[in-house]
Amino acid sequence: MTRGCQIASLLTGIGNLCANVKTQSQEHIKPIHVYCAGRLILEGGFPPEWVLPRQALASKKVNNALYELESAPKVKGVTEQRVLGGIKYKDVDVTVLVPGLGPALGISGKSTGNAFRNLTNRMEEALGECTNVHLMYPGFVFGFLHLIKFGKVSEVGNPQDASFDEHSQPLPAIRRYHEVLVALAGRNSITDPGMRYEAVGLLVYRCTRSGGEIWNDYPPQGSPVHFANFFQRLYNLYDLRFGYPDPDGPNIRKGWRVKSKELPRVFDRELPFPWEIRLAE
Repeated sequence: MTRGCQIASLLTGIGNLCANVKTQSQEHIKPIHVYCAGRLILEGGFPPEWVLPRQALASKKVNNALYELESAPKVKGVTEQRVLGGIKYKDVDVTVLVPGLGPALGISGKSTGNAFRNLTNRMEEALGECTNVHLMYPGFVFGFLHLIKFGKVSEVGNPQDASFDEHSQPLPAIRRYHEVLVALAGRNSITDPGMRYEAVGLLVYRCTRSGGEIWNDYPPQGSPVHFANFFQRLYNLYDLRFGYPDPDGPNIRKGWRVKSKELPRVFDRELPFPWEIRLAE
């Protein structure tokens, strides 16, 4: 961390999902949104002034490709960005706003811990959200990240709240949902259907006495919606749409110069998919 600035971790966010925080207020998922925002800054190279929810970081321009990064614990904690879609306004959970261009990249972060029979409703919401935003912003790089709780039939009081069987294999509802997510992912061109996301990530977590952990056995490593590929997919498409036309322009992702030795260079070391800060060459 930097002085006065705690960089959110994925496991901290998962621990919050396991803490029985009330879901009606969306407080249970907000640490995941904060994690995504911090990662877009540190790994993605988006200046913190462009990213919402606002993080306690600030940047100073050295040149177009190089910025200095420092903590800024007194910045205002603005959260979601309201984006005007083709049908209605939508509060996007995590948004990159490029000066002079507007909304360019966003992440919708959701979680499901029980009542998996309602996954079809979640899918309907995701389709509507994606289509609405892409109608107004065809170039918007949109990611959908869904965290699903691991629960065997023997571990939950209601069988409808189970996601895996006694052999730790996903139940049919989870498998079907995975296939739907695969079909919903992979929008490459701005002329592709707006009902598809540029990137989709599916992450299964398990609650433990110490908080929570990643369930590594599902989805399979080769899945197009495996979490390990989620952020890089967003970066690649952003570069293609907003960087490639003008590789020396102001929209490119930045490299960081970091003076503080308190800020790690590698994050999530304990997970199967660690990531690194985007340091300037």
